[in-house]
Amino acid sequence: MLIFGKVDHGVQPGNTSPWIDANFEPIEEYLQQIDTQTHRRFIKTHTPLDGIPYFPQCTYFVVCRDPRDMFFSMLNHRDNWVDKDVAYAVFPRGNNAFRDWVGGKLDHNDFDHQSLDGATHFLKTYWDYRDVSNVHLFHYADMINDLKSNISLMAAKLDVQVDDALLADMTEAATFESMKAKANQFAPLSGSGLWEAESRFFATGKSAQWKGKLTKGDLQIFEEKARSLLTPEQFDWLVRG
Repeated sequence: MLIFGKVDHGVQPGNTSPWIDANFEPIEEYLQQIDTQTHRRFIKTHTPLDGIPYFPQCTYFVVCRDPRDMFFSMLNHRDNWVDKDVAYAVFPRGNNAFRDWVGGKLDHNDFDHQSLDGATHFLKTYWDYRDVSNVHLFHYADMINDLKSNISLMAAKLDVQVDDALLADMTEAATFESMKAKANQFAPLSGSGLWEAESRFFATGKSAQWKGKLTKGDLQIFEEKARSLLTPEQFDWLVRG
């Protein structure tokens, strides 16, 4: 919305700018799609900063979330994935899924394999450069709590002018409820057959959705492992915003 200066520019975001590291199409098709863009480019990635190029002329928006909420979001994606063989190879499952995810090790050759180690590694690679002028960290909980201010901040970092009326429209359009209602437009790779239902890509959109789902033992194991991987400042920011 900020790039095109309007709420609905008529094209699915995933068709405007490909999700390159998802690796669903040959790299040549992705590059051709990018090369034909005439607007200001934007690219989505799940890759840590140690796996992508850094360019001083680019702006990096990094959005992180409480890993416990991220875990339950992943389970929703797993259960909504059409190809269960791929889903079960990437996402944890079974009665010990949470503890397996917490105890999993980062595999630099298979970063798609989900683990707490991978989630914290992602944050750390960007955290170290958060004071660089074109690297900006955002927390999902903060965006939920004050979406309007965060959109305004992003606009400022992109040097995009947005008046109050347009900002209000963008804020409404970017809410979880609005995006879920237009799941066929906003779900990644919508219409590709990846999902059983595009609308189920948007599960709850809430923070602290893990409450009531994890035992005290689960939470203790999570905190011990997360604190071993992060500095106190990193841990506090990642779980609270």
